[in-house]
Amino acid sequence: MRLTRTTARSLLLCVAGLLASSPGWAQSGSPSVATQIPWAQSSTIVGIVEGSATLIRQTTRYALAESVALNEQDIIETAPGAFVQIELPGGTLVGIGESTRLMLRPRVGKGLAAPPLYLLQGWLKTSSSAAFGYVSPAFEIATQAASTVVYTSGAPYEVFVESGTARLALRDGGQTASQLAGGDFAQRREGASPTVARRAPPEFLAKVPRQFRDRLPARGEQFGKRQAAPKALGEIAYSDVAAWLRTEPALRLPLLPLWRARATADPGFRAAAKAELARHPEWEPYADPEGYARRMAEEAERRRAREAARQAARQAARAAAEGGGSGKP
Repeated sequence: MRLTRTTARSLLLCVAGLLASSPGWAQSGSPSVATQIPWAQSSTIVGIVEGSATLIRQTTRYALAESVALNEQDIIETAPGAFVQIELPGGTLVGIGESTRLMLRPRVGKGLAAPPLYLLQGWLKTSSSAAFGYVSPAFEIATQAASTVVYTSGAPYEVFVESGTARLALRDGGQTASQLAGGDFAQRREGASPTVARRAPPEFLAKVPRQFRDRLPARGEQFGKRQAAPKALGEIAYSDVAAWLRTEPALRLPLLPLWRARATADPGFRAAAKAELARHPEWEPYADPEGYARRMAEEAERRRAREAARQAARQAARAAAEGGGSGKP
């Protein structure tokens, strides 16, 4: 797949449309999850790790461990059966359930306010005594002195407010928002319309991770003075980050400068990225540099040909006008 001018223009229009329609990725002067939540990026700590969990930081994979300090754009991924708890500034506790992908404070476009978290998929429990919120592909949620449990797998989601209040805003362009109170359960099944009920159904409660069934314990103070360094597992492969490269443009475009060196250094990464260019066309110069250079040369030649044709047409028009003016009556 080659990135034509039309494709590039469509990509930019997609980004602009997303940012205009989505409340969570609003301009920094507009009220949103991101602008309402205070943040200090250097003080997020991993408090609990049960089972296998991975940290992706820049181009390296690490084994996640307790007392590791987290940075912006860090990605946490949990294996089946695993559980991780992180503690954010202000005492906000975030439980990350099994088979979950989460990015901490993603970078977004210039002039935009970044949310504290981006939940790509999986289970999340948050507990905060103040205002807190985050974004997922389907919705953004802003809570007030609340404890919430969420599961999402793209467009479908389930949101249970254990206590406090929450505002759930859908990101499909419809500007649909719901104000939820303690005990409320919001849901959207695949292919169905969103619903809100006064209690969570038994089938949802039965599948909630066991670690979410009790209050999340604060442990950050134990690790404040003895932070650990995560153990490196190796450089990222394309498969490690493919899910993030297939996300919405506002999220994935800032990842290009972070990971493009892997396409140069790793032929396997480059080949896989080339095969998936339809999902992330902005990678063409790095995943298919020869094809990109050839296409740019061809486009430059076509531009020169079009300009030459226009000049020839103008010269012919002038000649015709001059010839017509010199004729005898």
